[in-house]
Amino acid sequence: MAYVRGLGTRDSGMSEDRTMKTFLSLFMLLGVACVSAPPPTAGMRAVAGNLPARVEGRVVDAQGRAVPNLYVEGIPRGKDIPCSPGATTDSDGRFILFLAAPGAYGFVLTEGNRTVVTNDSRDPSRVVIEVTPGQRRDGIELVFLREERRKALEQ
Repeated sequence: MAYVRGLGTRDSGMSEDRTMKTFLSLFMLLGVACVSAPPPTAGMRAVAGNLPARVEGRVVDAQGRAVPNLYVEGIPRGKDIPCSPGATTDSDGRFILFLAAPGAYGFVLTEGNRTVVTNDSRDPSRVVIEVTPGQRRDGIELVFLREERRKALEQ
């Protein structure tokens, strides 16, 4: 089972009820996605006034090789955390994000115009970090699940 942004849930073997439950579970896992930012709350405005956290990391494939040219986004895991801009990985798979803080974040990776989230325990959406204002976090490693992505897009 995978969720593909722009294509919806896709699994021909699932009942509609099970598909909806899986989708809702996935939505809760990711929190509020920043496809379109929600209207700012008083809490969001307060957090936006803080120094952002600097998060540095690298995207690798399942064999540990760098993956360039992926768009990396930190997905807020709370209602009062404003969306922050993403970043594209360089030739070494490295990225730098400036995330609103304090807050907790998961991640999504976009290749081309498709973002795929899988049930795989290595999926970046399952990586959770917490940041504080002005903090610098480095050494974050995200795994691009190329084969799982391919399977989800072929369904």
